Amino acid sequence: MRADYRVAIADLVLGLANWRIWGRLGWLEVKRRYRRTVLGPIWVTLTLAIFCFAMGLVYAELFHREIKTYLPFLTTGMVCWGLVSGITNEGCSTYASAENLIRQLKFPLVTLNCIVIWRNIIVLAHNMIIVIVILIFFPVPINLALLLFIPGVLIIAVNGLWATMVLGMVSVRFRDIPPLVSSLVTAALFITPIFWPPDELGASSKIITFNYFYHLTNLIRAPLLGETPALKSYLITIGGAVVGGIATIAIYARFRQRVAYWL
Repeated sequence: MRADYRVAIADLVLGLANWRIWGRLGWLEVKRRYRRTVLGPIWVTLTLAIFCFAMGLVYAELFHREIKTYLPFLTTGMVCWGLVSGITNEGCSTYASAENLIRQLKFPLVTLNCIVIWRNIIVLAHNMIIVIVILIFFPVPINLALLLFIPGVLIIAVNGLWATMVLGMVSVRFRDIPPLVSSLVTAALFITPIFWPPDELGASSKIITFNYFYHLTNLIRAPLLGETPALKSYLITIGGAVVGGIATIAIYARFRQRVAYWL
């Protein structure tokens, strides 16, 4: 099948422009998941808070760190990891979970990817309650670096867009991809400096330098801790967004019409 880049780009632009649609649907999806519960999505936040507190007490001793510095490090890391891993895992089911819509209606598939990203950003906003509480009890420097949190989220969203598009298409074609990705993301959690501080291995360690998940999470974790993300993290993630975006447009132009047949 011949790739039609002009139609693919137009489809991408139209999908992004429909922000009222994917914004509303993303919010409704969050509400639907917690229908008939008293706390709603706050349950996710409460569960994460309990996890961070319990792990913080143990791992602070394990790594010989003061709880007042380790708990903010762990909490911000887990909150940021929730955004990155959530987008990655849910990206695999982006198109498969909307099988009926794709088969019956004609609309930009990118709209579905935007819903996934927006839904996870909403969850991030809820989880920020934990960060605020922790930083009240264990203060960190509040400076202009905090403003870098916003561009960090935007860079993650752009990377998430092309990643969910690729994962969504590959997953409907090969149904073994979702469990594979889930397993890899779980493994990545333990080799990414989320539980353990980067200086345990050294900043030049290959596990850190070539860990794309680390650079993504660092974009929003560092500002929350009053630090400026490393220039290397910006170069790698922005470069990844550009290269990944170009490659994804080529893939999307060639295979987007096949998605409905693969479902």
